[in-house]
Amino acid sequence: MIFSNILIYFVVIPLVMLGLLFLCRDIKQVRTVAVIGSTALVALSVYLLFDFLHLRQLGADAPMLYTGSWMWFEPLNIHLALGVDGISVAMILLSAIIVFAGTFASWKIDPLPKDFFLWLILLSTGVFGFFISIDLFTMFMFYEVALIPMYLLIGLWGTGRKEYSAMKLTLMLMGGSAFLLLGILGIYYHSAPEGGQLTMNLLEISANGAIPHGWQTFLFPMTFVGFGVLGAM
Repeated sequence: MIFSNILIYFVVIPLVMLGLLFLCRDIKQVRTVAVIGSTALVALSVYLLFDFLHLRQLGADAPMLYTGSWMWFEPLNIHLALGVDGISVAMILLSAIIVFAGTFASWKIDPLPKDFFLWLILLSTGVFGFFISIDLFTMFMFYEVALIPMYLLIGLWGTGRKEYSAMKLTLMLMGGSAFLLLGILGIYYHSAPEGGQLTMNLLEISANGAIPHGWQTFLFPMTFVGFGVLGAM
């Protein structure tokens, strides 16, 4: 069952927060939801960190832990596939701390405080979903979820030349997305061994080792540029 996997709650909690924020009628309720939700994310990420380290100490040496996979779109063999390694766990903890700190840093945000927190939490949904996904399509989907909130958060609540900055960042990220999408499609269509099934699961792609060397040298720059743009490299 999907809800038996701890990782899914890094998406469920922000989604619940979004629903509650829509129902809020005043700023006090908005702040209450933001504080409780962001605190829950920090607590969950700290628990994940210590449990992950404990499992490693016990000898769990799989590349990804807490793995789970549920069919999403069967014609293309797309799954909601979850899993984390040490880097993912660190990034999840960092993201939770940023959301928690951002809640208090934006305590007196003006104007439209409710709208600000709605976009902030939607952004965090995309960020957490990205770090827990091991299916390329699901990862890309969460990556795109974060684009619109970033544009609005900068364009409406930023400082200085905020409209220009928001548009410039969005166009840069969309350009990176185009390269990344091409790379993902190329990996997908070369992911299966002869007679096997195409997959977007990173662990299955690695185990299959089916991508020809020539295609690897062609696809690597696309994925490197796409993820590099996202990571501000």
